[in-house]
Amino acid sequence: MTLTVRPDRLVAGGDAMARDVDGRVVFVRGALPGEEVEVAIESEKKDFARGVVGEVLEVSPDRIEPQCYHRRAGCGGCGWMHVEPLAQLEAKTEIVRESLRRIGRLDSELVDGLVDMGDAVNPFRYRTTIRVVGGPDGGLGFREEGTNTVLPVNSCDVANLVLSDLLPQLTIAPGVEVTLRTSISTGVVTARWTKPKGKSGTGLVSGIPEEVHIGDRAFLTEDVDGRELRVSAGSFFQSGVEAAELLIDAVRRAAPELATASHAVDAYGGVGLFAATAMADVAKVTLIESSKSSCFDAEHNLAGRDVNVVRGEVGNWVAPEGAKIDLVVADPARPGLGKPGVNALVTASPAPIILVSCDPVSLARDTTLLAAAGYQPERVEVLDLFPQTHHVETVTRFTHS
Repeated sequence: MTLTVRPDRLVAGGDAMARDVDGRVVFVRGALPGEEVEVAIESEKKDFARGVVGEVLEVSPDRIEPQCYHRRAGCGGCGWMHVEPLAQLEAKTEIVRESLRRIGRLDSELVDGLVDMGDAVNPFRYRTTIRVVGGPDGGLGFREEGTNTVLPVNSCDVANLVLSDLLPQLTIAPGVEVTLRTSISTGVVTARWTKPKGKSGTGLVSGIPEEVHIGDRAFLTEDVDGRELRVSAGSFFQSGVEAAELLIDAVRRAAPELATASHAVDAYGGVGLFAATAMADVAKVTLIESSKSSCFDAEHNLAGRDVNVVRGEVGNWVAPEGAKIDLVVADPARPGLGKPGVNALVTASPAPIILVSCDPVSLARDTTLLAAAGYQPERVEVLDLFPQTHHVETVTRFTHS
């Protein structure tokens, strides 16, 4: 079944939203606002349908030809490579506004005054961590858009050149996912993979150069904001150094109190990215993180300072009795703080709370939960740390009313 529609916006998740002649919502993968497109419908419900662009009948001025031939062949890794880079950041900013209006139920005029468009990293060669999967013939690739089919690749335009050049050398057993990471400052590469069920642990990956460090305990060091950080292969890190530094700068803008704070909490603190940089002048820091690998790195990165690394879920954390906490920086995973995270953090009565969010929908939900606890958003800065994709990062300052 095909439909001809004209989308009017891009929405969270990356699709364009249109309506058919009956008023039903149609989510269109690959379309841009203002275009007239012919859509191949892939699934239908009573109230909405989903499909993919078959033909663009009227082209948006923001549409460009993807430079990567793997993307043109169907690679699903860069779903917005057909969008002009500045238009990507503008669209992400509007998606954040719409999520706060619709899900967070904030007044439109308030949202327009809250949300600021920030910066974006370079749209190519920015990723220092990538994950590839073994194909049926021992080669490797990325999954095709909307499927689990592995599309063979021999390069990646958004990956750091060290990683892109490594891809043709590797042979990976079917279905095995390999995470590769490199350091901008040293050039060291780490590789890790998990043995799939039903496969032996040997011979899954071959062709890895001798200088590559292998396994969960492998690590590299990276220079971020003038600080040397140890990052293990099993630990989370941002898409690259440029992204990490943009995020640090945004946190500093959101929390000038960091310059004089006596005690700050770095919730979901990872390897200590914010504790080591934005919180460098804070006398005492409590870092909360559930990953064993990341806690190990954080203890190394913050050695010599008055830092308490707490391994556990933020939702289970209880502030020490009598502790005076000046502010919290929280950087949760995609689901956001949720009720447990909000409840744990607000009991410490910090002011402000700086929320780093990687999903506009969870940001809107957390905004509602924080408002119920007496915390109101003052400013939302939108950053594009994953160009060529729909993923968006925000840094929001909440103060107690």
